[in-house]
Amino acid sequence: MRLLIHDANVLIDLIDTGLLDLALSLPFVMETTDLVRVEVEPPEQVQVLEKCIDNGSLGLIYSSVMQLANIYSLKSENPRLSIADCSVIFHALDRSGIVLSGDGRLRKEAEAKKLEVHGTLWVLALMVDQGHLDPATAIAKLKFLMNTNQRLPQKDCARLIESWTDR
Repeated sequence: MRLLIHDANVLIDLIDTGLLDLALSLPFVMETTDLVRVEVEPPEQVQVLEKCIDNGSLGLIYSSVMQLANIYSLKSENPRLSIADCSVIFHALDRSGIVLSGDGRLRKEAEAKKLEVHGTLWVLALMVDQGHLDPATAIAKLKFLMNTNQRLPQKDCARLIESWTDR
């Protein structure tokens, strides 16, 4: 099974829509890093995240001292990325994982390093395509996200909504 390494923004989108548990049931190994974990701050989001980590549906990658040195080296090469972002890239490279992020800078750097990268919209589309989420619910959740996450690509959102409307 392929490994998906989550950045905070995708986790937060999935938590905010109430879809994290459902997304974690997709046929992938789902993980995030110890450094991303601390980026999730609101108590209600932390509670959901911790529940998923505790029940094993979301794995937590702990960075060793040697790995942290490499992550900090990656950060020095990319000062506009956060340490957490660099941890996602490092562990995806180290473990042949797919990066899940909506952060433009992180996505650009991951793609430059030849990593496969997807975001929240890809996860939603996958849940619909695999029958985990009905199109009407997906549309409602995506419209909610469009109101709360202004960074989502509006044209791509509109295309998805249109494709789900026809089902």
